Amino acid sequence: MLKFFKLTLTISTLFILLVNSSSVFAVTGMPDNTKRPNTPPGLTKKLSSSETGTTASKAGSRKPLLKIRLDQAKLRVCQVKEKIITNRSANMVNHVNRIIAVFDSIVTRITNYYQSRLVPQGRILANFDALILDIQTKKNAITPLLEAAQSDVDNFNCEGDDPKGQLDQFKQDIRAIIPGLKAYKTSVRNLIVAIASIRGAGGGTATGSATPTIEPTVLPTVLPTAVPTL
Repeated sequence: MLKFFKLTLTISTLFILLVNSSSVFAVTGMPDNTKRPNTPPGLTKKLSSSETGTTASKAGSRKPLLKIRLDQAKLRVCQVKEKIITNRSANMVNHVNRIIAVFDSIVTRITNYYQSRLVPQGRILANFDALILDIQTKKNAITPLLEAAQSDVDNFNCEGDDPKGQLDQFKQDIRAIIPGLKAYKTSVRNLIVAIASIRGAGGGTATGSATPTIEPTVLPTVLPTAVPTL
């Protein structure tokens, strides 16, 4: 459980990566991109769950890219930083994948403990299947958002249309992932609390509480204000 709570700091680290990255990618004098006629690759799906619907809707509102190219001076500056930009952006996506992998590992261990230790003792959690389903739903909700961010990284090109617009889209997609991670973390925590609630109970069927009574000491509460930009 300590490892699970430490993941809160890991998610906060993702925030820090996002906030600090603007200093690496700043290039002055780039054109504004308020109008973009071409739709870039990336997120095309919206989440179906009501909890994450607003986030998905925002992520799905992808503005088309401007049909503009950088002049030679700005192109050279962009190309100098292009590898840094793509590496930093890819690291953010990889960081999210690592967080998800740890959550998966926690769920697997908790499930094995419940099925191998508690169930044979007659300690049954009536809403176990519902908790597992909620975890899977929250994980599935992150998938299209993560695919969109990965697509943004893969398709970034200083010589393409509107590089600034491409990075703005990455900013939007990576920000949309963070609430999804928080919802996923909450679902995993609900399972942990529910299993813990029946460990000391006698035999029979119990409904574990899905509301944790102890919150982690650090919770991500502020969305990043700056991400990779040109």
